[in-house]
Amino acid sequence: MKKTWKVAVVGCGMFANAQYFLNISKEANAVCVAAVDIVEERAIEACEKYNIPNHYKTVYELIESCDFDIAIDAASIQAHHEINMAVLSAGKHLISQKPAAPTVEAITEQIELAEKMNVKFVCVPIHPMRYDLNIAKQMIADGAIGVPYYAKCNMSHGGPEYFQYREADPSWFFEPGAGALVDMGVHGLQIVTSVMGPAKKIACMAKVTTPTREVRSGNYDGKKIKTDMLPDQYVITLDFGEGRMAMVDTGFSQKASRAPQLEIFGESGTISFTKPYMTNPKPEVYIDSPERGIRGWIEPMDWINIPKKLISQCCCLGDIINSVENDTKPVLSPEHARHVLEIMCKIPEAIETGRTIDLKTTF
Repeated sequence: MKKTWKVAVVGCGMFANAQYFLNISKEANAVCVAAVDIVEERAIEACEKYNIPNHYKTVYELIESCDFDIAIDAASIQAHHEINMAVLSAGKHLISQKPAAPTVEAITEQIELAEKMNVKFVCVPIHPMRYDLNIAKQMIADGAIGVPYYAKCNMSHGGPEYFQYREADPSWFFEPGAGALVDMGVHGLQIVTSVMGPAKKIACMAKVTTPTREVRSGNYDGKKIKTDMLPDQYVITLDFGEGRMAMVDTGFSQKASRAPQLEIFGESGTISFTKPYMTNPKPEVYIDSPERGIRGWIEPMDWINIPKKLISQCCCLGDIINSVENDTKPVLSPEHARHVLEIMCKIPEAIETGRTIDLKTTF
C-alpha cells in the first residue's frame, strides 16, 4: 500500500490558510498532522478549522513530540533559516517558503545538511511547476521563437498593507530581513531564470517611493507604518551572456497594472503571459516567420508532453514526495533558490556602487 505522508505546517498565517492546510490531501497522498505557530492561538484555530490533531508553539516542540515526515516552513521570512536548520537536523524532509535563508552561505549550509541527513529539500515559489511557463519552455526548446534574447517581468503590487486582508500586523514586511525584494522580487527572479537559465551578472536601481503607509484592511486597518528602511521599487537587469538579458520590475509601489507578468522576446517571435497563472492558461504567442507566410499572434497547440496543470500553490508537496519516492532531484531545487538568493544579496552592492556585479552560483 502506498505510504500516506505526514505533514506539519510551521506558521499558520494567511498563506498557510489559503494554500497549504486546504490542499495537502488534494495535492498528494498526505495528511496534515500538526500546526505550529509562535502565536499559539493561531495554531489552535488551524487545528480546529482543519481537523488537525496536534498544535505546537515552536518547531522544537514539534520535533520533540510529533511523528511527521515533511515540514512546510510558512513562517515569517526572518525565521526561515532557524526553522529549516532545525527540521533538517531532525532528519525530516523540508519545503521552505521564500527565501529559505538570509545569505548564500546560510542556504548552502541548509543544502549540505539535507545531503548529510539524506532528506529532500524543496524551495518555493512554485513557478518552475507552472503549466503556462512549461508550455513556453517547450516552445522555446523546439525553436518556435528562435533564440530568446530578452525577457521582461513585472512582479509588483501595492504592498502587503494595501490589498490583502490580514489578521496579523503587516509591519514586519518593511523591516530589515524582509522587504519588497525578498517578498516580490524573488518571484520575478525565479521566473526569468527558469526561462533563461542562470544569470552571470546583475545591475539594479531602487528607490523608496512611499516612506509611510496605512494599513487598508483587516485587524490593523488604519495603522500607520514607517516604510522607509528599505526600497519599495526595484528595476533589476540580468546578463545571461551570449547576447541574452532580462529585466525584472518589482516592488510594493504598483497598486494596479495591466502589464503582462512576463514577456519573452526571441529572434522570430514573442511569448506573452497576460492571464493569472493559477488558471492554467496557455501563453499568447506571436510568430514572425516569412518563410511560412506567418506574422501575427497565434494559438499554441498542445505539445506531446502536456505539462501538469496546477491545483494550488501546495503543488510543492507533490514535488517533494515524488522526489523522495523516486529518489530524483525536485523541480523546485534549493540550488535554483540559492542562485536567486545570490542575486538578491548582490543587489544592495549593485545599487550602492552603480556597477554591474558578477554572480558565482549556478543550478
